[in-house]
Amino acid sequence: MVILSIYSWKIPAVIKYIHISMKQNIVKAVKLLIYATFFVPLLVLPMSFIFPFIVPKILVFRSLVELMLAGYILLLIINWKEFKPKFTLLNLALAAFFASFTASTFIGVDPYHSFWDNHERMLGLFTIFHYVAYYLVCSSVFKTWEDWKKALKIFLVAGSAVMFIGILQHFKSGILLNQDMGRVASTLGNSIYVGGYGLFLIFVSFLLFIKENNKVWKWLEVAAGILAVFGMFFSGTRGSILGLVAGLGIAVLGYIIVLRDFPKARKIMVGVAVGGVAVISLLYAFRQTSFVQSIPAVNRTINTSFTSVKNSPRWIAWEVAVESWKKKPVFGWGPNNFFYAFNAHYQPRSLEYGYGETWFDNAHNIIMNTLAVQGAIGLVSYLFIFLAAIIMLALARIRKTLDLHVAVIGASFLVAHLVQNVTVFENPTSYLYFMFWLAMVGSLSVRVAEPVVAAIKNNVKPNNTTPDKTMKMGGVTTAGVLALLVVFIFNIQPARANMKTLEALKFLSYQPEVGVETMKMALAFNSPHIDDIRSDITRTLISVLSAEKSKLSKEKNLEVFNIASEAIKANIALHPYDIRNYLTLGQLSQVGYMLTGDAKYIGEYGTNLEVARTYSPKRQQIIYNIANFYLQIGRNDEAVKLLEETIDDDPKIAEGYWRLAYLYKLIGKLDKAKEVLDWATKNNIVFRPEEQTLVDEILDAIKASGVKAKVK
Repeated sequence: MVILSIYSWKIPAVIKYIHISMKQNIVKAVKLLIYATFFVPLLVLPMSFIFPFIVPKILVFRSLVELMLAGYILLLIINWKEFKPKFTLLNLALAAFFASFTASTFIGVDPYHSFWDNHERMLGLFTIFHYVAYYLVCSSVFKTWEDWKKALKIFLVAGSAVMFIGILQHFKSGILLNQDMGRVASTLGNSIYVGGYGLFLIFVSFLLFIKENNKVWKWLEVAAGILAVFGMFFSGTRGSILGLVAGLGIAVLGYIIVLRDFPKARKIMVGVAVGGVAVISLLYAFRQTSFVQSIPAVNRTINTSFTSVKNSPRWIAWEVAVESWKKKPVFGWGPNNFFYAFNAHYQPRSLEYGYGETWFDNAHNIIMNTLAVQGAIGLVSYLFIFLAAIIMLALARIRKTLDLHVAVIGASFLVAHLVQNVTVFENPTSYLYFMFWLAMVGSLSVRVAEPVVAAIKNNVKPNNTTPDKTMKMGGVTTAGVLALLVVFIFNIQPARANMKTLEALKFLSYQPEVGVETMKMALAFNSPHIDDIRSDITRTLISVLSAEKSKLSKEKNLEVFNIASEAIKANIALHPYDIRNYLTLGQLSQVGYMLTGDAKYIGEYGTNLEVARTYSPKRQQIIYNIANFYLQIGRNDEAVKLLEETIDDDPKIAEGYWRLAYLYKLIGKLDKAKEVLDWATKNNIVFRPEEQTLVDEILDAIKASGVKAKVK
């Protein structure tokens, strides 16, 4: 009886210990998953994925978040009061932004694209949900500065590896596909992304250094900060330099304000501010010297003028963004749908900068882009995030519940990030560190009772919290299985589809017979990015089918042609406003005529071009092709009229002149051809070497005919 009594007394204690241990283990597991996300920017798999710098990062990040969400839900069940999201100004701001993003997604012109985005960006609503969830989990499981300090150190270590690889690229080209030693891309695949990441790491290293007591870590944090500075400068990103200047300016101003009880320190800060202004002024004054020109990133930034910005493709994109917003002012065109807005309001002068600058899927300015794709509500909600975070930091500092360095540096980075985004846009890595920083700001700015903080530090249960609920292993197992199922469906399957597509593209180029079967398997995947898969495969098939000596039999060519046609038609049904699909289908129609000789394909070619033009009326690329089509079917006057319109739209573009002159030559109107070339001379048109060859051919024909004409 005594023994039974002793055991009956111990059983509840054991159960309680197991229960507390389970909660602690779940918290540890969630934290480990968060730490793992810091290393996601290092992921690059060029031999396995299309867009190897983006796709694996997003898929792994989403998988980690889905697993940590399962753990977080379990924690909410165990103790809702301890882990629930708090009602704060920042949480409200993020909720408003996500609600706006969601509304714009389903109200916009292409909800499917807004929801999933493409392989090149992968920042649709589905992924944005993961970043917001990431913010909630981080802000709920990290409770104290010690938690955040440890996380920041791990983040700094992972980020330093990215910066180190970027520095290596600066001195040796070819590392991780980077060929431009002047602007490094590291493991992020884009110099702009490296610049923004370096900016973040500079502020992280400074915050850790100024609050660090361990001398070894202080030196490591200094080293990491230096790596970040070099990585940012070697990226050559002007926006990051502007962000750094703005962030440091806010930091100095912030310290001047919070150190009002320390006059000597304030004087030092004033001296730093004056010195900073002096350095910037000297750099600007001597911006044309070889010394300033040799400083990476600074040379591009200090020599950028308003005139040069205004005469750039990005300025055109910003103008288009404003015009697009006027058409859909409230919720915009839908996230990731700037491509449609740009096409609809396409400005012909874009071609002055080359065909590469006539395709914009982003305004390269977070303010303008958000205005266009999410409307006024989206822009206000986005800016409200920064305002809410800074207000929370300020209020916490006024209450003296927040360390002054966290308050000042926390606000400084937010300003720096916003300023640098004025020239760029958010990307998978920037969303990672932005949401993490917001979570830290939100968590540390919330007033927490001292007994609770002490209990957390001592790893015991606070006296003023609600008791934990019992969580059985069955519940944990169920949550784990469901999370793994979600990971498989939404991340592993898309990964397999992407890898199979890349395999198909390789085989189609070198072993078409094998590639055809691999292509069929890729198209059979039920991936949310099936539209990208269809487009990538079809573009490759056009090259294969157009080859002079096809490696496929006639029957196989026709089979492949039909598969490609059906794939693009399926894409058109999914994205009816995407002119790229109509242009691709037009190319396929030309291939169909080549394979079969059936005249119906000629008509289909023209029809697809006409449809494409309805969605981008001023795009020369489409108009030039329609003019060629009209020439083929004998509608010469209409072809002439179209080409004349392109010249009227922008008289500075050489292509319109030689195309019109060449058309006149083909239809035997050499006097008109001479008029066009004289017109080009009057407008000081300079033809490229390949264009000049055609112009010389026209001039030879004119000379041989003895035609003389007046300048138009």
